[in-house]
Amino acid sequence: MEKRITLIDTFLETYQLMHCYDMMWYRKNFGGLDPKQGQGRILFALQRENNIAQKDLGLMLDIRPQSLGELLQKLESSGYIKRHRSTIDKRALIVELTEKGEEFQLNRPDYAELFRDLSAKERLDLKKSLKKISERLTRLIELETEDDFY
Repeated sequence: MEKRITLIDTFLETYQLMHCYDMMWYRKNFGGLDPKQGQGRILFALQRENNIAQKDLGLMLDIRPQSLGELLQKLESSGYIKRHRSTIDKRALIVELTEKGEEFQLNRPDYAELFRDLSAKERLDLKKSLKKISERLTRLIELETEDDFY
């Protein structure tokens, strides 16, 4: 009996393949640093908020100080970040990206290649459909977490 492949099966398979493509690209270009976890997550956060106190970075990412220190040490050894004492508060360590660290998020896989076989109308239709799905998921998440705040 042939298995019936549903829309969600296709969607999840596509998501999984995109994740694999993403990880292969980061492994090839940045030694496997994943922008969604560990050292890669720190680099991603520093792209948005560079020159931040180490303590504030840990609070922002919800990482224990000891764990953050270890991750930052690895990033510093690899040349992605540098740390220095704050001129305002000598106790605080400031974390900033190096040029190599800035390249981590500036150089991203060329996802446009994934859509090459789609016409302009198909790309637009896909974008609209994904936006609708994202909006629905956002509403569902909000409903599920509404009770968490009371």
